[in-house]
Amino acid sequence: MKRFVEVEQFLKARGIRLTGERQLIVRRAVSYLHFTAEELVKDVRTIDPTVARGTVYRTLGLLHRTGVVEKHDFRYGPPNYEVTFAKAHHDHLMCIQCGEIIEFQEPRVEHIQEQVVKRYGYQLLSHTHKLYGLCQKCRHVNPKRASKAPMLHVEEIVA
Repeated sequence: MKRFVEVEQFLKARGIRLTGERQLIVRRAVSYLHFTAEELVKDVRTIDPTVARGTVYRTLGLLHRTGVVEKHDFRYGPPNYEVTFAKAHHDHLMCIQCGEIIEFQEPRVEHIQEQVVKRYGYQLLSHTHKLYGLCQKCRHVNPKRASKAPMLHVEEIVA
Protein backbone atom coordinates (compact mmCIF):
# COMPACT_ATOMS: atom_id res chain seq x y z
CA MET A 1 0.00 0.00 0.00
CA LYS A 2 2.88 2.36 0.82
CA ARG A 3 4.36 1.92 -2.63
CA PHE A 4 1.00 2.68 -4.26
CA VAL A 5 0.73 5.93 -2.27
CA GLU A 6 4.25 6.96 -3.33
CA VAL A 7 3.52 6.23 -7.00
CA GLU A 8 0.16 8.03 -6.76
CA GLN A 9 1.82 11.13 -5.26
CA PHE A 10 4.54 11.02 -7.93
CA LEU A 11 1.97 10.91 -10.75
CA LYS A 12 -0.24 13.62 -9.24
CA ALA A 13 2.81 15.89 -8.82
CA ARG A 14 3.30 15.58 -12.58
CA GLY A 15 -0.28 16.61 -13.26
CA ILE A 16 -1.48 13.14 -14.25
CA ARG A 17 -5.14 12.60 -13.51
CA LEU A 18 -5.82 9.35 -11.68
CA THR A 19 -9.31 8.12 -12.46
CA GLY A 20 -10.74 5.25 -10.43
CA GLU A 21 -9.74 2.83 -13.19
CA ARG A 22 -6.17 4.14 -13.29
CA GLN A 23 -5.91 3.91 -9.52
CA LEU A 24 -7.03 0.29 -9.66
CA ILE A 25 -4.53 -0.51 -12.43
CA VAL A 26 -1.66 1.16 -10.57
CA ARG A 27 -2.62 -0.50 -7.28
CA ARG A 28 -2.58 -3.94 -8.91
CA ALA A 29 0.63 -3.25 -10.89
CA VAL A 30 2.62 -2.30 -7.77
CA SER A 31 1.60 -5.60 -6.14
CA TYR A 32 3.66 -7.61 -8.67
CA LEU A 33 7.36 -8.18 -9.08
CA HIS A 34 7.06 -8.83 -12.84
CA PHE A 35 3.88 -9.12 -14.89
CA THR A 36 2.63 -9.18 -18.45
CA ALA A 37 0.02 -6.76 -19.72
CA GLU A 38 -2.47 -9.61 -20.13
CA GLU A 39 -1.86 -10.81 -16.55
CA LEU A 40 -2.63 -7.29 -15.38
CA VAL A 41 -5.77 -7.13 -17.54
CA LYS A 42 -7.05 -10.40 -16.02
CA ASP A 43 -6.19 -9.29 -12.50
CA VAL A 44 -7.86 -5.89 -12.86
CA ARG A 45 -10.96 -7.47 -14.44
CA THR A 46 -11.41 -9.85 -11.49
CA ILE A 47 -11.94 -6.74 -9.39
CA ASP A 48 -13.78 -4.62 -11.98
CA PRO A 49 -14.93 -6.47 -15.12
CA THR A 50 -15.86 -3.18 -16.81
CA VAL A 51 -12.24 -2.01 -17.19
CA ALA A 52 -11.36 -2.15 -20.88
CA ARG A 53 -8.22 -3.90 -22.09
CA GLY A 54 -7.26 -0.70 -23.93
CA THR A 55 -7.44 1.26 -20.67
CA VAL A 56 -4.96 -1.11 -19.05
CA TYR A 57 -2.59 -0.92 -22.04
CA ARG A 58 -2.81 2.89 -22.26
CA THR A 59 -2.21 3.20 -18.51
CA LEU A 60 0.82 0.90 -18.79
CA GLY A 61 2.11 3.15 -21.58
CA LEU A 62 1.62 6.20 -19.38
CA LEU A 63 3.39 4.51 -16.47
CA HIS A 64 6.26 3.58 -18.78
CA ARG A 65 6.61 7.12 -20.16
CA THR A 66 6.70 8.58 -16.64
CA GLY A 67 9.36 6.10 -15.51
CA VAL A 68 7.15 4.26 -13.03
CA VAL A 69 7.36 0.95 -14.89
CA GLU A 70 10.02 -0.55 -17.08
CA LYS A 71 9.16 -2.79 -20.00
CA HIS A 72 11.41 -5.84 -20.34
CA ASP A 73 11.50 -7.51 -23.70
CA PHE A 74 12.69 -10.93 -22.68
CA ARG A 75 13.51 -13.17 -25.63
CA TYR A 76 11.02 -15.83 -24.53
CA GLY A 77 7.35 -14.99 -24.09
CA PRO A 78 5.57 -11.66 -24.03
CA PRO A 79 7.10 -8.48 -22.62
CA ASN A 80 7.18 -8.22 -18.85
CA TYR A 81 6.61 -5.05 -16.91
CA GLU A 82 8.15 -4.15 -13.60
CA VAL A 83 7.43 -1.26 -11.29
CA THR A 84 10.91 0.23 -10.97
CA PHE A 85 9.85 3.47 -9.30
CA ALA A 86 12.29 4.15 -6.43
CA LYS A 87 13.91 0.74 -6.97
CA ALA A 88 17.66 0.19 -7.26
CA HIS A 89 19.11 -0.89 -10.61
CA HIS A 90 19.32 -4.64 -11.05
CA ASP A 91 19.68 -7.28 -13.74
CA HIS A 92 17.73 -10.47 -14.49
CA LEU A 93 18.11 -14.23 -14.78
CA MET A 94 15.27 -15.94 -16.68
CA CYS A 95 14.46 -19.63 -16.91
CA ILE A 96 13.42 -20.36 -20.50
CA GLN A 97 11.48 -23.44 -19.37
CA CYS A 98 9.20 -22.21 -16.55
CA GLY A 99 9.61 -18.44 -16.96
CA GLU A 100 10.99 -17.80 -13.47
CA ILE A 101 12.70 -14.40 -13.25
CA ILE A 102 15.32 -13.67 -10.62
CA GLU A 103 16.59 -10.16 -9.99
CA PHE A 104 20.22 -9.75 -9.03
CA GLN A 105 22.83 -7.06 -8.45
CA GLU A 106 26.48 -7.68 -9.23
CA PRO A 107 28.88 -4.78 -8.68
CA ARG A 108 31.64 -6.51 -10.69
CA VAL A 109 29.42 -6.54 -13.80
CA GLU A 110 28.60 -2.87 -13.30
CA HIS A 111 32.31 -2.05 -12.96
CA ILE A 112 33.16 -3.88 -16.20
CA GLN A 113 30.37 -2.04 -18.01
CA GLU A 114 31.73 1.29 -16.78
CA GLN A 115 35.20 0.36 -18.06
CA VAL A 116 33.82 -0.59 -21.50
CA VAL A 117 31.84 2.66 -21.74
CA LYS A 118 34.93 4.67 -20.80
CA ARG A 119 37.16 2.78 -23.23
CA TYR A 120 34.89 3.63 -26.16
CA GLY A 121 34.09 7.17 -25.04
CA TYR A 122 30.37 6.58 -24.59
CA GLN A 123 27.97 8.34 -22.31
CA LEU A 124 25.87 5.53 -20.88
CA LEU A 125 22.17 6.39 -20.79
CA SER A 126 20.74 3.03 -19.81
CA HIS A 127 21.38 -0.67 -20.05
CA THR A 128 19.83 -4.03 -19.39
CA HIS A 129 21.54 -7.27 -18.61
CA LYS A 130 19.52 -10.47 -19.04
CA LEU A 131 20.81 -14.00 -18.65
CA TYR A 132 18.76 -16.91 -20.04
CA GLY A 133 19.02 -20.51 -18.93
CA LEU A 134 17.36 -23.23 -16.89
CA CYS A 135 16.62 -22.85 -13.18
CA GLN A 136 17.66 -25.62 -10.78
CA LYS A 137 14.21 -27.21 -10.83
CA CYS A 138 13.95 -27.27 -14.64
CA ARG A 139 17.49 -28.61 -15.03
CA HIS A 140 16.39 -31.77 -13.24
CA VAL A 141 13.22 -32.42 -15.26
CA ASN A 142 13.33 -35.60 -17.31
CA PRO A 143 14.16 -34.37 -20.85
CA LYS A 144 11.42 -36.63 -22.31
CA ARG A 145 8.81 -34.92 -20.11
CA ALA A 146 10.14 -31.37 -20.51
CA SER A 147 8.10 -29.12 -22.74
CA LYS A 148 9.53 -27.76 -25.98
CA ALA A 149 11.80 -24.74 -25.72
CA PRO A 150 9.66 -21.58 -25.80
CA MET A 151 9.27 -19.72 -29.05
CA LEU A 152 11.27 -16.55 -29.38
CA HIS A 153 9.09 -13.57 -28.63
CA VAL A 154 7.52 -11.47 -31.35
CA GLU A 155 5.65 -8.57 -29.84
CA GLU A 156 1.98 -8.27 -30.62
CA ILE A 157 0.09 -5.09 -29.82
CA VAL A 158 -3.33 -5.75 -28.33
CA ALA A 159 -5.60 -2.83 -27.55
